[in-house]
Amino acid sequence: MADRVTVIGWDGSPLTAAARSALGAATLVAGAAHHLALPEVPPTAERIRLGSVALAARRLAAHRGTTVVLADGDPGFFGVVRTLRAPEFGLEVEVVPAVSSVAAAFARAGMPWDDAQVVVAHPRTLRRAVNVCRAHTKVAVLTSPGAGPAELGLLMEGVHRTFVICEELGTTRERVTVVTSDKAADHTWRDPNVVIVAGGSTGPATAGDGAGWIAGRDPATGP
Repeated sequence: MADRVTVIGWDGSPLTAAARSALGAATLVAGAAHHLALPEVPPTAERIRLGSVALAARRLAAHRGTTVVLADGDPGFFGVVRTLRAPEFGLEVEVVPAVSSVAAAFARAGMPWDDAQVVVAHPRTLRRAVNVCRAHTKVAVLTSPGAGPAELGLLMEGVHRTFVICEELGTTRERVTVVTSDKAADHTWRDPNVVIVAGGSTGPATAGDGAGWIAGRDPATGP
């Protein structure tokens, strides 16, 4: 079994001392291609391209040594930490967080987000994510291949929204584009990306003094 699994969030900023220390001691590193290309990854460490997190977790559990998993943003926010901490893997997990992709997207857009809904869109959950976008005035969608800005725009037909599409946050290829929902399907978007869906007349009202007291939605609103 792995002696220790450290999950490091990466948001494009220089790695912290804790992250560099964990990477320097790693004998196995898992992550996406752009993570494994980081200069701090030891050249002698075994490398795993992170696809299925469950499959990677089994490899980590069988590894004798110190392992590191690199993930974009805050890995505890709709991230790999949930899977790695599943009882069947028996892993002891430490986390070095970073700025979440959602927080970074709203920062790039210059928008507050304590009143936003946050959803994850996979091909199997895409329609549910779209329903949230139809029902609320501000939604952040963490997309995936096959459930990205184009697919969101197609399913939003008849409901006008503004899309702020943030591609490859934290990298040198980062791009932020503002389009109307009906135009999103006219483009090819790079993964990974986060889509802020804004507009409409439903959802909670802003507090009169401009200061909120609860994130997400009005607790008086029904499910």
